Amino acid sequence: MNKLFVGLVVAVSLWSNAVFGGGVTETKPMKIKLSFNQNEVVVQMADNAAVKQFLRMLPAEFEFIDFAGEEKISEFLSPVSLTDVPHGMIAARGKMFIYAPWGNFGFFYKDHGSTIDNSLIELGEVERGLEYLAETKGGFSARIEILQEE
Repeated sequence: MNKLFVGLVVAVSLWSNAVFGGGVTETKPMKIKLSFNQNEVVVQMADNAAVKQFLRMLPAEFEFIDFAGEEKISEFLSPVSLTDVPHGMIAARGKMFIYAPWGNFGFFYKDHGSTIDNSLIELGEVERGLEYLAETKGGFSARIEILQEE
């Protein structure tokens, strides 16, 4: 009798969730905004453990330098664990990344390669404002915050 009752409760619970949408939530993709020199760069964030750690640091100020004439890089405010984070991405224009050997992050404003580089971890992709990263000579200070969209 107890097994039948438990089975009935589970069936009713599953049915009510399916009919009324209980327990099912749809999350919006997370975006961040870099603000520097009266410019804004908007980035669509990836969904991985490294991104979640980075987002917990925000809002914050970061110092960027130009590296190799292809990317702007900065240091995290605190170390980011790369355990259980997918490694490997193509170093393409517009990608936000972690360079695992150094533990820093950055943005490619030019294509850097056409094959998967396993030392890179994808954090996101620039949606708009990439030209500001490319046009800015040298380093700059930027405020990064989670973008609150209406």
